[in-house]
Amino acid sequence: MGSSERVQVKIPKYRIPRKLVKPVLLNVDALLPHEEIINERLNELLKNMLELGAVDMPIIVAPIPGTKKYLIVDGHHRWAALKKLGARKVPAIVIDYFSPNVKVYTWFPGFKGDINDFLNEIKASGIKVKPIGGEGGLESLVNSCRIDGEECSFILVCRDGRKYALSGWLAGQKRVVKALDKLASEGKILMIWYGLLKDALKDLEDGAIDCLLIRRGLTKHEVMDVVRRGGVLPPKTTRHVLPFIPEKTYTKLSLLR
Repeated sequence: MGSSERVQVKIPKYRIPRKLVKPVLLNVDALLPHEEIINERLNELLKNMLELGAVDMPIIVAPIPGTKKYLIVDGHHRWAALKKLGARKVPAIVIDYFSPNVKVYTWFPGFKGDINDFLNEIKASGIKVKPIGGEGGLESLVNSCRIDGEECSFILVCRDGRKYALSGWLAGQKRVVKALDKLASEGKILMIWYGLLKDALKDLEDGAIDCLLIRRGLTKHEVMDVVRRGGVLPPKTTRHVLPFIPEKTYTKLSLLR
């Protein structure tokens, strides 16, 4: 399997208007990421930027209350690429993160492959796995799930109806995502990231995937708190929906050094 075949993404379709916004230039070190960087994606962007001699789109940021820093809402890999290229400034669009027009959701990973490979991998990383039942819906299971008094990282739902609670909350999510990436890179699973739970559940029912991992999405305040404490979340923890899609502005790299 090639890398594009091992990991797929199903992005929801929204009717969001495009808008041309002139970016402002912010100090690269004033921006703080809230998710980890994927090296493969970073290398692709580095190559693209060097070929263009420019960064095609501005980074979406939001002020972090009580600080002079900005949360990177969208554009983590563009920011990381510019930093690696020695840029002192980055083109950015500043938004009000707490506006009701800015939505934050999450992504749901599912996979096609042997569940035992996955369970062995996460158990080896220290994740506790607890079989669960119950008549309640998946949402109530996710919101009420606790292991050793701590919120669960994911609820694992299998095509045959089995359900498991996975321990660890946010630290556990990092371990689980790392295990999925490892299995995908080894060609043992096909991994799919779903933007909508209903799409994931349909694929699970239809047999397109064998297992689905469901988690509670973070609130905006929780995202801010993670960054304020100097933490970063695993890739694809948040899925932001903005009131507009910025048009490409192609800021020259020479202006950012």
